[in-house]
Amino acid sequence: MPSRRRFLTTIGTAASASLAGCLGGIRDYFESDTTVEGPCDDSPTTWPTAGGDSGRTGHTDTSPPAPDADAVDLLAGIHKDGQQELAAALPVVADGTAYVPVASGLIAVDLQSPIDGARWKYDLDEQVDAVPLITCGVAFVPGLNRLDALDQGTGDRYWRVTAGSREATSVAAHDETVFLAGSSLIAIDMRTGDRLWSANGGDTLALDNAGVYTTENANGTGDIYGHDLDGEQRWHLSLGKIVGSASVQDGTVWVADNRGTVYAIDAHSGETVWSRSLDGVEKIHSGLAVDGDDVVVPAGMGSTSFVLDAATGETRWKKNTGIVTGRPLIGDDWIALGRTNTGITLYDRETGDQRTTWSREEYGLGTIDGLVAVEDGFVVRGGTTSGLTLVR
Repeated sequence: MPSRRRFLTTIGTAASASLAGCLGGIRDYFESDTTVEGPCDDSPTTWPTAGGDSGRTGHTDTSPPAPDADAVDLLAGIHKDGQQELAAALPVVADGTAYVPVASGLIAVDLQSPIDGARWKYDLDEQVDAVPLITCGVAFVPGLNRLDALDQGTGDRYWRVTAGSREATSVAAHDETVFLAGSSLIAIDMRTGDRLWSANGGDTLALDNAGVYTTENANGTGDIYGHDLDGEQRWHLSLGKIVGSASVQDGTVWVADNRGTVYAIDAHSGETVWSRSLDGVEKIHSGLAVDGDDVVVPAGMGSTSFVLDAATGETRWKKNTGIVTGRPLIGDDWIALGRTNTGITLYDRETGDQRTTWSREEYGLGTIDGLVAVEDGFVVRGGTTSGLTLVR
């Protein structure tokens, strides 16, 4: 456990004081606050942020469940005021522990023994809608008006800032900087909670090693921004309304608008490489999945899901999946889609042939809101029930 020491509220140099004054006072200081200390050596993780990685690619190195997998209610042993807790968004997973956002905070649940209850629980005292983040042994909990940094092992708080978010894919990290999309895009020092810079672009974000890519919606139209990691805007495009976050890989950003048009954008210049309007795709809620030569486009509120060639946008294969509101998962040789009203279907990545389906009815999943990859399984959030099921 890191040492607890009072955080200094003064900045040691004139330059730092000037910067803090320009950026405004989002930092809340408390007697018990402390900085994050020690080396930033990440512990083993399987799904440490929304989309699996900061690029929101949906890619995983894990294995899918067996066709005859079991189903476990991860929240069965966790109650508040006599009622079972509900998942406010998808969890993240690290070291065999699921970090689950609930209505007013975060709970840590051991995937091997969920019936034992929470390993720890942290109350944020306000609504939580976004997926948390695990990095450098720290759990970051984004609420509507604040971001708290917690010790991953104990749930003890390091620091809190006054800055919130309302979208699932709103927080990610690169090295020792945390990026948060809310009313604007802000960069925060992971160790101290100090704001480093702010920029345009608010709702969702994705990162690569060279930039931050944010979406913002207003009055039925959508914008996507490209910034470098120091907050300098590179480009800005106005598209249709964008609900899901962008995905970024190898210098290309992919994003889909509410009308079912998918765009491939050069991450550095903002030039549109290609765009495709896909019949049967509507209102993608959570974003795409990308790995290697494949871009997986869920049906959203439509009827048809696609796999496109990442370089050209040409259709490789498509399936009549019905509604798919969650981000696809893409493994080494498989793709999984949470078919909202049907179940989880596993497809062969190369051919599109169906391998197996874990049905809603058999596994008691309710409508399927999204999937998280864990070793030899999936964690499934039920959209209508806000339940959380481990299929493994």
